[in-house]
Amino acid sequence: MIELKLVDQYPKEQFDDLMDRNLHNMGVFINSREFQRENDFKFEKECHKIKIGAFIGDKLIGLSCGEATSKNQFVMMISLVEKEYRKQGVYTKMLDMMLELTKDFDIIRSYHHIHNNQIISLKLKNDFYISGMDHCYFVGPRIILEHYNNEKLLNVMKYRVNLIRENEI
Repeated sequence: MIELKLVDQYPKEQFDDLMDRNLHNMGVFINSREFQRENDFKFEKECHKIKIGAFIGDKLIGLSCGEATSKNQFVMMISLVEKEYRKQGVYTKMLDMMLELTKDFDIIRSYHHIHNNQIISLKLKNDFYISGMDHCYFVGPRIILEHYNNEKLLNVMKYRVNLIRENEI
């Protein structure tokens, strides 16, 4: 049985192996750890952080982590599930848990490789909106998605992209 837990740290060796098997060895992503400075990849800034681990016993088979970038904004940094456990609802459960834990933030932002259609589609079904694109040196071109817990900001965004009229803000 898969169990979701909030953790302070992921088991380092399991985290590195999970990242290598599911991101770095896929050809789309480049393992940039060797190019970064010592503290660039530790996810250890001083801010509100959430780290969700999906475990079978002590084995880490999925993770989802993020951090506050301001008092009102939270960024989902990375989420992944071991290949053999995909399409079993693990990511959906982690997303639900993350959204519940971040409901006090106005905006939840996430970034996805442009070919990560399965996750982009799932997030769009969970009230995320495409808000832009950018480029990251270790992922490449990305889609930026935003989930709004603040209805007023959601309406401002909808107005800015012509989804609603000014009087509907």
